[in-house]
Amino acid sequence: MKLLRVNVKKIEKVAKDIYRLNFTFPYIAKRSLPGHFLHVRIIHTILRRPFSINKVEGNDVFILFKVRGKGTHILSGYKKGSSLDILGPLGRPFTIERNTFPILVAGGMGIAPLLYLAQKLNRFRKKGYTGWLFFGVKKKNELILRSEFVKLGFRIFVATQDGSVGFKGMVTELLERKLKSSQIQALPRIYACGPKDMIYNLGEILKKYPSVEGEASWEQFMGCGLGICLGCVIATKRGYKRVCTEGPVFNIKDVF
Repeated sequence: MKLLRVNVKKIEKVAKDIYRLNFTFPYIAKRSLPGHFLHVRIIHTILRRPFSINKVEGNDVFILFKVRGKGTHILSGYKKGSSLDILGPLGRPFTIERNTFPILVAGGMGIAPLLYLAQKLNRFRKKGYTGWLFFGVKKKNELILRSEFVKLGFRIFVATQDGSVGFKGMVTELLERKLKSSQIQALPRIYACGPKDMIYNLGEILKKYPSVEGEASWEQFMGCGLGICLGCVIATKRGYKRVCTEGPVFNIKDVF
C-alpha cells in the first residue's frame, strides 16, 4: 500500500450516471488483486472515497463508479490529465480456487469488482465457459459491461426487478432456480458483490448447499480506510470486523 498521485488517462460515461475512469500506474497494476480497493481523495471533499478496482490492462487501472452525491459528481467532471490522490491497493481480496466452477453474482454496481475477478478466472479456462455471471438490476438500462464478461468466457443470466429484460425478480431467485435445475461438473464457488439484502439471500441459499463456498465484497461507507477509525465495522459470526482491512471480501458463511 502506498500514497500515490496519478493523472487521469481517460474518463468515459458508460450509462446514465455511471462512469469509468482509468490511469496508468505500474505499482498498482502489478500489486492489485480482484477485490482490492483504492481510497481516492476528491477535490473539495473531506473524506476519501473507496472504489474497487474494475479491471487492469497492462499498466492501466480502471475504476467504475455511479454518481450518488457531491464527491462522485465532482469526480465525474474530471478530465484527461486531472490529478488524483490515491491510497492503495487496500483490503483483503477474493480467494481464487482453481478447481471449482465460478459463479459470479452482481447486484447493481456490485458488477464493478467482478470484472477484474473475471479477468483472473479466465486464465484458468480450459474449455467451455469460464463460469456464470448472474447480474441483477432494477431496469435494463443499468445492465453494463456484459460484452466484456462474454469475451472472458462467462455465460450471463440477467434478472431485472421490472421484468424489462430476462428474469423478473431478484437475482438470487434466478440463481437458486438455476442451481436446482443444472448439472455442474465441478464444485461451484460463489463470488458476489451487491446490496446487503442480496448477500443475505446468498447466505440462505448456501445453507442448502453445505459443500459450496461463497465470498462477497461488502459495500460499506468508510472513513480512514486503514482500520483505525472503526467506521466501517460489520458484525460477523466471529465478532466485529473492519471492512477496510479484514474485508472488503468476507466468506458469506462467516457473516450470515
